[in-house]
Amino acid sequence: MESLLQMNKFEVVDLPGMNTLAFLVERDYDAYEQGYAFLSLEKLRSVEVREEGKIKKIFNVLIENPEDEDDIVLLTLTDNKAFLSTGILDSDGFRTENTNIPLSYGSIFNSEGIEYKDVAYTPDMKRNFSIIDSQTGEEVKPSLYRDENGNIKGRCKIMPHRPYIVLEVTMNDDDIRTARLEEEADELI
Repeated sequence: MESLLQMNKFEVVDLPGMNTLAFLVERDYDAYEQGYAFLSLEKLRSVEVREEGKIKKIFNVLIENPEDEDDIVLLTLTDNKAFLSTGILDSDGFRTENTNIPLSYGSIFNSEGIEYKDVAYTPDMKRNFSIIDSQTGEEVKPSLYRDENGNIKGRCKIMPHRPYIVLEVTMNDDDIRTARLEEEADELI
């Protein structure tokens, strides 16, 4: 029996001391028209297989349209460095290349006590950034609440003496209009 869900998959091999995380970049024109972020990051879960002292991670992405390409961001953590790369996932597989993902990154290091950072969410629970604990490789999950205006917000707990990495995708209005026109032109062809 054929599966009702179609998936694209790709694999990454981590050597000892490495931890690679993958993120899917999602575009949402409807959210943008309502005044929210156009791009968001979704951390992909992986299945890990140990082979000859290496860890092979298998990532799966749900296919909505077989002709579409998905933008993928890879973040590889080591003991004292982080490596960032981007690529395209389509029906032919994954290929690393420089994409047009407007990606910025930085780090947070708090040497004081516990610190809290408040972040905004869209109504469909999306956000255009991700905070990664570089020691554990886990995404910092905000505690959600509603502010006095009824907007959904999140509060991230930043622990002292731990380095965090922040990934963010942003686009300006002109870039979004151009992307929308290109996508509409592709649909007409």
